[in-house]
Amino acid sequence: MLIQYPPVGSKWKELDLRVVRTVQVVRYDLSKRRVRIACLETDKLTWAKVERFNGKSKGYGLVSAVAKRSKRR
Repeated sequence: MLIQYPPVGSKWKELDLRVVRTVQVVRYDLSKRRVRIACLETDKLTWAKVERFNGKSKGYGLVSAVAKRSKRR
């Protein structure tokens, strides 16, 4: 199964109704299949499993993707 990592810089909302949290993807640890996230409300850094970025109730839902940079000439 191909693992889809969320884009670095994208923002995600916790879909568990018991928690109010928005996170931003900072980096990956490919060997451990973890994503480094920064909580925007508390400024804490934590790790999350890649499988949680699925848009389902026990995971994270995409709030905003990373804007693609245009090449200027």
